[in-house]
Amino acid sequence: MMAVFVSSILSLASLSAQHDPAKGAPTPPAEAESAAMRTFTVGEGDRRFDSSTARGRYLAIHFLLGDECPFCTRMMREYEEKLPTVAGVRQIFVQNIPPEAFDAAVRANPEGTRNLYRDADGRLAELFKIPGGYRFHGMTMAYPALVVLDGEGREVFRHIGASNADRLPFEQFAARIADLSRDPAVSHANAEKGLALAGFDPVAYVDQSAATPGDPKIVSMHRGLTYRFSSARHRALFNDAPEKYAPAYGGWCATAMAEGRKVEVNPRSFKIVGGRLMLFYKGAWGDALKDWNKDEPGLTRKADEAWSRTIAGR
Repeated sequence: MMAVFVSSILSLASLSAQHDPAKGAPTPPAEAESAAMRTFTVGEGDRRFDSSTARGRYLAIHFLLGDECPFCTRMMREYEEKLPTVAGVRQIFVQNIPPEAFDAAVRANPEGTRNLYRDADGRLAELFKIPGGYRFHGMTMAYPALVVLDGEGREVFRHIGASNADRLPFEQFAARIADLSRDPAVSHANAEKGLALAGFDPVAYVDQSAATPGDPKIVSMHRGLTYRFSSARHRALFNDAPEKYAPAYGGWCATAMAEGRKVEVNPRSFKIVGGRLMLFYKGAWGDALKDWNKDEPGLTRKADEAWSRTIAGR
């Protein structure tokens, strides 16, 4: 059974990247190459991945060596453990090994291999032009690699290892994603030291209509800001749809934003308006939510316009 079915929107050759194993580092794809889009399916039977299911999110494709490799196992474990700290990213691991060996690996560690797919005959590696010729355990195979696609299926960066031990550390991967997804509006956000919502759980606000402090140990990064969550489940929900939970107007008081002003908020004073999280000032100078409720449609329109001007620098 063919394991990889491909519908390439642009030429496959346009995504090739050159790699000289002797130099120990890949040459990044040219701008035109990285702009190409592609869709693919990898896997067999009921363990099959369709790249179209990752649209709207970054997709990290890890190409493992075609034989048992402790570095592969260690890297896979590290990325699976740490990826929840980066929102908006889906990842898969692919390996060109015999069906019997693949099935044995899955049976031995079903949880740790939940995102592992068999790349029969290395068809996906060939599609992505992963260089071959690497000698390992007496066999010749493709080099270990990481290819990252954006939410529209365009390649944005890749790392091709010079050896089985040459893998992109997760911290560097996370930094690259942060740079790619950084929103200019973040510079205007109400986020002291990069912490959004004063550490309150965005999912609890939107889904439970509750102001719940997040756990400093359960965090995720989105567009340059750190969010905290009261549970791992809430973090997973956020990671799947971060824009749904991010606060309106960068987390500033919605009523004040309608006047073009950035005013601090009381994180326990909030309202969900049309699915959007609005926060408000509440203190010695008054209760901004009460003022908001007097003309919500009009103030929403004014706040939207003012925020657009703010992030545009006007």
